[in-house]
Amino acid sequence: MVRFDNVSFQYGTGHHVLRDLSFHLQPGSFHFVSGASGAGKTSLLQLMYLWHKPSDGRVSLFGKDIAQLTRRDKTLLRRRIGVVFQDFRLLDHLTALENVELPLRVQGKGGTSVSEHVAELLAWVGLGEHLHAYPPTLSGGQQQRVAIARAVIGRPSLLLADEPTGNVDDRLALRLLYLFEELNKMGTTVVIATHSEQLVQRFQHPVIRLAGGDSAAGDPPRQRHG
Repeated sequence: MVRFDNVSFQYGTGHHVLRDLSFHLQPGSFHFVSGASGAGKTSLLQLMYLWHKPSDGRVSLFGKDIAQLTRRDKTLLRRRIGVVFQDFRLLDHLTALENVELPLRVQGKGGTSVSEHVAELLAWVGLGEHLHAYPPTLSGGQQQRVAIARAVIGRPSLLLADEPTGNVDDRLALRLLYLFEELNKMGTTVVIATHSEQLVQRFQHPVIRLAGGDSAAGDPPRQRHG
């Protein structure tokens, strides 16, 4: 699904954000990415989402070297990826319902059943009373939940989430992690960047640990308890 071979990345001529990073993620796996602020978590996810090419080494996604992809190839691959970045990237002129529907509309899906499914998901993440609200009228935590719902609605092959629980309380954070786990059980490969060691320890999935340019990847899988 995802393979990094001796990957380094830097912005322009600046210092390396990632250095000599190697790991591979099997289809259907669930991984956390952990590390302090500035360790490179967001940059790692951006490489997986084809926003950047590595400065050195090779990144392969769905068996394809991303350095060799055409613009059309990238567009097609991104349709298989659900993504939640910290700036949310919601469309302000669309309601919460319409924002979440968008990936399905792009795929040519529509109709009442789609809207009902989207409404159910938004209600599940606590936004049942905000279906027709526009993003500027929502709080940061509410916008985050809209972005998460949009990312998972199409059951993507790969889900990338950057600090998806950063603006919500502990109860809702657990609920969102259970949502990601359910998606994972249906076959989606899940990669979640978080600074919360509490979540990492509670859910006991394998961890890619980053240390700001000197990156140690791939803690061994651990057995889940409870």
